[in-house]
Amino acid sequence: MDVIQYILGFGPAVVIPIIMFVFAVIFGARLADAAKNAMTVGIGFLGLSLLIGFMVSSLSSSTEAMVKNLNLHYEVLDLGWPLISAFSLAALSLPVVYALCFVTNLIMISTNTTKTLNVDFWNYWHFVFAGIIVEQVTGSFWTGIFASWITFVITLKIADYIAPHVQKFCDTPNVTITQAEIVAWAPLAFLMDRIIDRIPVINKIDLNLSKIEAKLGFFGSPLAMGAILGIVIGVLGALPFSEIIKSGMNFAAVMVLLPTMAGVLVSGLVPITEIASIWVKKRFPTKSLYFGISGEIAFKNPAVLSVGILMVPLTILISTVLPFNTMMPFADIPYLPIFVVFGTVACNGNMFRGLINGIVIVCGILWFGSDLAVVSQALAEKANLNVPKEMMASSIDGGSHAISYIFYKMFELLNTLHPLVLSTLALVTTCIIVIVLRMIFNIKKEYVKVATLATKKQN
Repeated sequence: MDVIQYILGFGPAVVIPIIMFVFAVIFGARLADAAKNAMTVGIGFLGLSLLIGFMVSSLSSSTEAMVKNLNLHYEVLDLGWPLISAFSLAALSLPVVYALCFVTNLIMISTNTTKTLNVDFWNYWHFVFAGIIVEQVTGSFWTGIFASWITFVITLKIADYIAPHVQKFCDTPNVTITQAEIVAWAPLAFLMDRIIDRIPVINKIDLNLSKIEAKLGFFGSPLAMGAILGIVIGVLGALPFSEIIKSGMNFAAVMVLLPTMAGVLVSGLVPITEIASIWVKKRFPTKSLYFGISGEIAFKNPAVLSVGILMVPLTILISTVLPFNTMMPFADIPYLPIFVVFGTVACNGNMFRGLINGIVIVCGILWFGSDLAVVSQALAEKANLNVPKEMMASSIDGGSHAISYIFYKMFELLNTLHPLVLSTLALVTTCIIVIVLRMIFNIKKEYVKVATLATKKQN
């Protein structure tokens, strides 16, 4: 456990490049090329981390002011992803979950039950979180391990299904996204996009950045869009005029630089994925391999960031009127652009649909986060974390783990059953979820084929 925690302590900008270097060498890359590409991936991650941190600090003052101006009072306080990562990384199950997930991944690739190799080793702690919330309500260490495992398996299957869409959207071959709290909402987003396709008038609305820029010129560019969003958020936060102007400039910079750094990451990643693909094709002609990485790669498309930033003030407003929500958005609010990534990815960058999807996703996150407050508070106290006494502790990040939440509720509601019976039911539920996922993504593929044929006929 100490070894894993020590390695993770280097952070994703170091951990991920090391893993990519090892795989590049295994797949036959020259040491110099492997080192260069792996370091480029690391630089991309580091650049993204710095810019996301800059975005978070730029948003923090505005969001805190909005919360204060609205005089919000709730039973639960969003203490952010550091809360759940802290007690997840301190869990006794950490080394078991990491080893089990990695071995499972290799077995599933060898048996053709997945095409995804999850190299996002840093974010494996999300699967630890899935297990310890189940362990907390069942009192069983191994039941928690089982919950971590099935969450990992479902995440891999979603990563398989979304891979072709992610590769096209990000213009990056042989990749997919495996960050648990992001991909958990992908099925809902794709299903919502399919539903919107059936609604007259609304299905014709297409707010695409490239089309907006073509019509409006500079005022429709990502740079101008960032400046406008920054000014709007500054105004909503009732900031001084100087801070509003600064906010506009900050977000203009983010909208330009974040996709650029995502491009740097991709420039290092693509050569590694290509040599891996060649290696696999030579030895296994019918097998494909996707590299599973974190969701920041989607920021290569500025539309994802635009919708994410718009969701920040919307989430605060939604929290005030959403029935059964008891959690006050706070620490994780600036990270919302990450949590709602698939709201925009699922609809190919249509920001109108992305906002609709984002609103639905945020409602689910707030409900789940509110319900997880009891277990989050208990785990925080068990880990001796310093949390406020006047409110219960939870987080938007915790609420975003939809797959983990499903199994948490299942084990909580059926806790009186024998552990073997309960685990069997969970396994059956996993199979049902995978079948439903296949139906959702197959429907989407069929629709894309039909739409493509229709377009060809029109032309």
